[in-house]
Amino acid sequence: MSAILEVRDLRTQFDTLDGVVRAVDGVSFDLARGETLGIVGESGCGKSVTALSILRLIPPETGRIAAGSSIRFEGEELTGLSEQEMKRLRGHRISMIFQEPMTSLNPVLTVGTQIAENVTRHLGLPKKAALARAVEMLDLVRIADPGRRVYEYPHQLSGGMRQRVMIAMALSCDPQVLIADEPTTALDVTVQAQILDLMLELKEKTGTAIVLITHDLGVVAETTQRVVVMYAGRKVEEAPVEALFDNPLHPYTRGLMRAIPRLDVEADAAGTRPRLQEIPGLVPLLTRPIIGCAFAARCELATDRCRTTPPPFVDAGGGHIVACWEAKP
Repeated sequence: MSAILEVRDLRTQFDTLDGVVRAVDGVSFDLARGETLGIVGESGCGKSVTALSILRLIPPETGRIAAGSSIRFEGEELTGLSEQEMKRLRGHRISMIFQEPMTSLNPVLTVGTQIAENVTRHLGLPKKAALARAVEMLDLVRIADPGRRVYEYPHQLSGGMRQRVMIAMALSCDPQVLIADEPTTALDVTVQAQILDLMLELKEKTGTAIVLITHDLGVVAETTQRVVVMYAGRKVEEAPVEALFDNPLHPYTRGLMRAIPRLDVEADAAGTRPRLQEIPGLVPLLTRPIIGCAFAARCELATDRCRTTPPPFVDAGGGHIVACWEAKP
């Protein structure tokens, strides 16, 4: 299957009072047409910055995508496009669902106006037709009584409904790629399941490829075909979702797996279940150059080579690759 999005050696940096933060440090991956790709890792590993970099939403006053980075969408290099050209692309051919809908929606405009504005800008529909499209999209994401809700403001909607509005807005212009940044983080478990089911259902209807950014491995297991694992701004492992869960190769990935509560593990005679295993240590400071493997200081398998030489990616077969000197494919 051909790739619709190709990211190569992406490096995104921010200037701070403490120095240059290397938030994304040499990340590469492909997104196939119609695929759902998961990007996972703990908070601060660079997942959201990767998404913002793809859409060129890094604030130029403090950040930049370093020279040599490549982001190609349908064969077109995005890093060389002007801001005006990117505005025509964002919300149309590539859309994004942001992490917190209450801060992403305009509080003084009705949700219908906000969806219609996007439709008018990119599809050129007149105001009446654009509002009708907004009603259609609210109905598509299963918001009850969309003809009334289209005139309501974000504060009048629940968290789950606001997230559905964000999905409706993102899909209103039939994008080829949808980037979902932690789309269920602030929602309760029941609504989370509804939102994820909705996204997958809409993907099947529209054929949109999805990049799903999350720290929830349970969500990844249920919704994605392929997974990229990030740590300290770097990709450390990539695999089809079944292969990753059946045989995680990187010590960091295995640490994430061990931190998941397991319902299939029996309690002992005293009724005590095994404690979850934490990953010891701290994430390295991204203002300092990382020599060797970024995970070495926290890894129980680390050797002197791990601390001095960056590990290359090793192909374990079947599209499963890992950057670790001590991994046994």
